[in-house]
Amino acid sequence: MTPLSPPQSEFSPFTLSLLGLALLLLLGTAPTIARIACRLLSLEKANFRGDVIPASIGIGFVLVALVCYGGLSATDAPLGASSPIFLLVAAGFGILGLLDDVWGNRAVGGFRGHLGALAKGRPTTGVLKLVGGGVVAFAASYLLNGPHALLRLVLDALIIALSANALNLLDVRPGRAQFGFLLLCLPTLYAVLRQGMGWIALHPPASVLLGPVALAALTEWWPDSRGRAMMGDTGSNLLGAVAGLAAVTVLPLSGCFFLFAFLILFNWGGEKVSYTEIVERTPWLRDFDRQLGAR
Repeated sequence: MTPLSPPQSEFSPFTLSLLGLALLLLLGTAPTIARIACRLLSLEKANFRGDVIPASIGIGFVLVALVCYGGLSATDAPLGASSPIFLLVAAGFGILGLLDDVWGNRAVGGFRGHLGALAKGRPTTGVLKLVGGGVVAFAASYLLNGPHALLRLVLDALIIALSANALNLLDVRPGRAQFGFLLLCLPTLYAVLRQGMGWIALHPPASVLLGPVALAALTEWWPDSRGRAMMGDTGSNLLGAVAGLAAVTVLPLSGCFFLFAFLILFNWGGEKVSYTEIVERTPWLRDFDRQLGAR
């Protein structure tokens, strides 16, 4: 697949400085805004240790994505051609995750659990997230590939949706989802670096748009890993979907197939077993897991 070809206009130094200052200001205020929003929405819940903490600070990620991607979408800057798709995915998955954080039923989990509840006439926010996430993912893939590349359209949409759910599966203990986000970013970074620094300078890839949400996630890494706040489905869905979108914009078809196979196995495994139980039963995994955050 040929990645999107953004306009070849460039940022002026003044515009670049303003955007950098605005992003720094936003990253500094987003965590506080997220905590205030959690309090107003009664999104303070008990974590795995029973401590009541802000449970959806991923709202800050949504704010950063809306401002950064929305601002770029309104410009003719080099990344402006790709940013509307990132805006759609970040806002769509973030809002669907927020709905689940606010009204979700934690007694029901997994694809089978939510679909089983729907079959019994008890629809859940998980079903809304499943259907809505599929719609957003296919819409983004359509904008990326057009109507004729049917294989890539379906494959890319599935990668975006499965990436979001993969981080959701990991977000049951502090620090795990951020580590999963880092792993999901590695194929993108590898593919971009293979093109060479000269190519990156002349053709800023859509994967650069990982930057705003990655920085936002970094600002919340410490409280999340220490068990003082949770990013919730709002954050994990957004980070996973954006990482998946960035990957499909730069990976060749073969790379997408490998990533898709991994995501299918990981999501299928999450339906069959508890990854937390596997970690606790495996000494080296348990030791590594304790380095990611509080346990």
